Amino acid sequence: MGEMGRPHSREMPDLTASQPHGKLPAELRALVDFLDTDGRPTAVWEDINGPLRICGGQKLVYENAAFKSLGLGERYIRQLVKDIEGHGKLFAGQDVRGRCEKRGQSIVDVRSWRITPVAKHWKALIYEGEVPNGSHGGSPAKSENGTNGHGYENMRHDPQDWTRFPVDGLSQWVEYVRTFDWASTAIGPMEHWSDLLRSCALHVMAHPHARLVVWGEQRTVIYNEACIPLVGQRHPACLGQPVAEAWAELWTEICPMVEQSFNGKTLKLEQLPLLTRRNGAPEETYWDAVALPVVGEGGKIFGQFLELTEMTRAVTGIRRRNMVVKIRQKINTAETLPELWSCFLNGLEEVSEDVPFALVYAASDLPAADASGVSQPDPQCSGARLAGTVGLAADHPEILESFNLVGATTPQFTLTTHCLNAWKTRKSITIKYDDGTLPDYLSAPTAGRKITDRVQTAVVSPITSLGGNDVLGVLVLGFNPRQLFNEEYRMFGSFLSDFLCQAASLISLPQEQRRAQRLADEMNTTLAQQLRLITLQAERQEAKFARMANEAPTGVFVFDPDGRLLYANDAYLRVLGETRESQASRSPHTLAWQEHIHPDDMEHFSDIWERGVQQKMPFTIEHRLKKPWIATESGQEVSGETWLLANAFPDVGPDGKITSVQGWLTDISHRKFTDGLVARKLEDALESRRQTENFIDMTSHEMRNPLSAILQSADSVVLTLEHADAHGSKAVTLPHDVVHELVDYAHTIILCAQHQKRIVDDILTLSKLDASLLEISPDRVQPPELLYKALTMFESEIKRAGITAKVDVEPTYELLNVDWVILDPSRVLQVVINLLTNAIKFTQDAATREITVCVGASYEKPTGKHHGVDFIPTKHIRRAESPLDEWGDGEILYLQFAVTDTGRGLSEEDMQVLFQRFKQASPKTYKQYGGSGLGLFISRELCELQGGQIGVSSCNGKTSFTFFVRAKKWVPDAPSEKAHRPTLPRFTSTSASPMTFNRRGSVLPRSTSAGTDELRRIPSVKEDPHTTAGAPHPLSRSSSMQVSPATETKLHVLVVEDNLINQKVMRQQLTRAGCMVHVANHGLECLTFIEKSIFCRAETHLSVVLLDLEMPTMDGITCIKHIRERQGNGEITKHVPVIAVTANARSEQISMAIEAGMDQVVTKPFRIPELLPQMHALVEEVGRRWEDG
Repeated sequence: MGEMGRPHSREMPDLTASQPHGKLPAELRALVDFLDTDGRPTAVWEDINGPLRICGGQKLVYENAAFKSLGLGERYIRQLVKDIEGHGKLFAGQDVRGRCEKRGQSIVDVRSWRITPVAKHWKALIYEGEVPNGSHGGSPAKSENGTNGHGYENMRHDPQDWTRFPVDGLSQWVEYVRTFDWASTAIGPMEHWSDLLRSCALHVMAHPHARLVVWGEQRTVIYNEACIPLVGQRHPACLGQPVAEAWAELWTEICPMVEQSFNGKTLKLEQLPLLTRRNGAPEETYWDAVALPVVGEGGKIFGQFLELTEMTRAVTGIRRRNMVVKIRQKINTAETLPELWSCFLNGLEEVSEDVPFALVYAASDLPAADASGVSQPDPQCSGARLAGTVGLAADHPEILESFNLVGATTPQFTLTTHCLNAWKTRKSITIKYDDGTLPDYLSAPTAGRKITDRVQTAVVSPITSLGGNDVLGVLVLGFNPRQLFNEEYRMFGSFLSDFLCQAASLISLPQEQRRAQRLADEMNTTLAQQLRLITLQAERQEAKFARMANEAPTGVFVFDPDGRLLYANDAYLRVLGETRESQASRSPHTLAWQEHIHPDDMEHFSDIWERGVQQKMPFTIEHRLKKPWIATESGQEVSGETWLLANAFPDVGPDGKITSVQGWLTDISHRKFTDGLVARKLEDALESRRQTENFIDMTSHEMRNPLSAILQSADSVVLTLEHADAHGSKAVTLPHDVVHELVDYAHTIILCAQHQKRIVDDILTLSKLDASLLEISPDRVQPPELLYKALTMFESEIKRAGITAKVDVEPTYELLNVDWVILDPSRVLQVVINLLTNAIKFTQDAATREITVCVGASYEKPTGKHHGVDFIPTKHIRRAESPLDEWGDGEILYLQFAVTDTGRGLSEEDMQVLFQRFKQASPKTYKQYGGSGLGLFISRELCELQGGQIGVSSCNGKTSFTFFVRAKKWVPDAPSEKAHRPTLPRFTSTSASPMTFNRRGSVLPRSTSAGTDELRRIPSVKEDPHTTAGAPHPLSRSSSMQVSPATETKLHVLVVEDNLINQKVMRQQLTRAGCMVHVANHGLECLTFIEKSIFCRAETHLSVVLLDLEMPTMDGITCIKHIRERQGNGEITKHVPVIAVTANARSEQISMAIEAGMDQVVTKPFRIPELLPQMHALVEEVGRRWEDG
């Protein structure tokens, strides 16, 4: 451009050579965008000389279409500028207006032009007059260059400036802006707007893309129709408002850009997130924003243009491509289909913006993996299982773990339905929330995910093999509700599905195809490596290899086929304790390893080396060195043997001969030392556990033996005194009251012995709980019968304490029609006995002495409200393992038991410490009532093992311990069983009675007393739901040893016992009970006696054998094996009833006795009155079997 002040006569260059928009400065770009749509002729040039004067060296940088249509030549433009300058003095920053009249026409056209500064270094020539057309008179004659006499071309006179007057055909939004109450805003009424603001408004409203103007000190907003979706619900209220209020949620981000633009800087923000509502719903969009200052008179900045360009597709596209890259990286490690599903879902876990949720169902009938670890798909699979989820709770009750594919019937519009349809049709299915095909539980947002709106669309796609014949699974993908589900988004979902199909197909290819593919890949890799080897220089290869080998942290070696060292790196020598000098000094004929390998490993090393060389196969050797291994890293010196791991492979030449043996040497001494240390610690732990178990066994055995003699001796004292007192025997010279006092003393001895036995039983149970060895043995039972049995076992204690005890069968039991159920009766009875023991202790000294044992039933898990109990929370959910077939197919229900007493009660502080190991209600409890504090803790553990809980409540003078267990109703296996009631199941007693076991489980010995028989007979629930074990059925203790000859056959019993005290006491008790008793000191004497009995065609009668296990000469296990062996070969003619009598109470020991051939096992201590019915029952059962053949 030329300088201002040069002579006008100098030839002016072409003023019409304007520049393209892209080359214009940023501060002019927004203005010329507006001028392109303006109907007024306008041109712009750069002013670099200060005064507003156009002269020789300046060129036009811009002309709009209206200006170009005039066809003005440069002479005319120069004349026009002179005419304008002639109407006043020109100063920078001041508008200059001129009038040019065209003469010689019938109508004089008056055109108004002005020159105005733009920004700091630019000037604009603008026409502001009316443009006449041909209807106003004759058209002026054109000059040679296409202009009229003065060069003015006919201009359009239609008004287009809607800021000054109404214009037809305006859009609804522009009309709204034109009639808006601008007087109430900071920029004032429209009629007072400056020309610059009008130009900006016209430009913004005419632009097809999102544009807006921020004007004045208040930063007032004017936006066009393309911005309406960005404004959202604030439209049109934010028109004319300050930008800080119009976009309050974005003001923090855009404030620096807006404010710096008002300071004259052009700024750009990229990928600005905006939430729009273009389609009636929230939509996630991203925009690039450019702020351009609007410069007016005197270079003052009056406002700014904001150009918004949508970048949503670019942002989401990049994000989705990155997601695919991450998923590809994760699934590259998958080798099986389950690993593939897991890796794919893990990849989706990090991209919840595009996939809010996903789940995969895999074909469930896939056969086991072959040797290569590859599962082969089964085209005839009949089920699908849930392989994993993302964005959904894995244990959601609505999401099925599995479903059938054959013959499945599901309600319409369930997820299973869509999966089945996709499976059968091999096509993707789109489901939506609006039409009800997308279930509500899938649509609801999941906590912790980035998407908080309800998902509207999901796609269910089959995962097929490459041929499309086999379906390996079903993929369900949820889509972002804030993104348009357009074709691009749909293709993205299809790509993910196809991508997963390809990966699954490759994994599920048959083994031969995979092997061929692997061989092809290996071949391609080999060819590529050979190609690289040819192109690289041999020297460079050798240097690289040497550098890599020398820097390797493990030893690298190369031997010739005979074992002579060709190359070794520093790490190899360091492991062996060698140096380069010592290695070089050796004879070349010496084998490299001979001086280092431990002598004990030399033969093993040589064998593997020779085998690998002969077979030309890679081989691995673990061996020791002669030198010791010493480590000091931990601060202490640790020593041991040096262990090395050698991985080697023969390098075979083209002629098939081995050229070298290469490999790696790793020091594994630390690992070997650690393995040995762990093995020793494990062995020590096992030995400690074995010793502990032996100690417990020995303690239990040694305590049970004398306890049995104590109980039986005390029983003899009681029976002798009671019998003598009842018959008025003159042989008793003691007073009557002294006899009763002695009887009480004997009962006290019995109670103490039983208490000590319960402690021993608790210790055994506790040891099993600690070792997680306690088993649940389900059996069929009538629950009320359990409660009667429990009361029967405490008959003497209840009577002696004057307590009224009863069984209460609650109405819920009858409403559910409960009769026989499947549960573990021994464990339930163990809990009831523990609770009864406490109830009797705390009630025996109370004013009111009542104990009630209740049983109820429900299909729902009890809450404890019925008895006012808060159940103790379970410490951890665990169930004792037992075979499923033992539980049957009946309905699941919960049985609730409660033991209520009128004892002294419990305070809130007392109840807080109950059910803990070795804890009692208070220190006074032990002093007054004794006990170990284990009973309630064990009861809690047993309840939790059976799927239940336990709790306690105490108020109004009553204390209630309540617990429940999970059970099933008993269903007969065959129709014939329904015609007969099941026989009474047999139970385990752990406190007041001996534990008796047979081949079908635990047995509770039957009582022979009349009162006990009455208690055992369980009445119909419908007849009497409140049967009492107190008044209606008095608990008798006086006749338990008396056996009626009419009903019981006289037993001939052989007692095999090495303990002379126990032998003597048992003989006396059995003789008193009417039995003919023989004794033997060990198993060998037992066999000798049986040889002389009727079982070996002799004359000595024998009904049953009571056989101890721990005996000298021959133990009980060996003895019973000889007996059963002789039965098998015919030496013994029929089955000999044998009951093991032992102090070994562990379940493993009892099982071993049963497996050896015992008919039953009775644990010490026991009472003869309780054992006698069991002996009679066994003899009768063996007799029936013998008669039946």
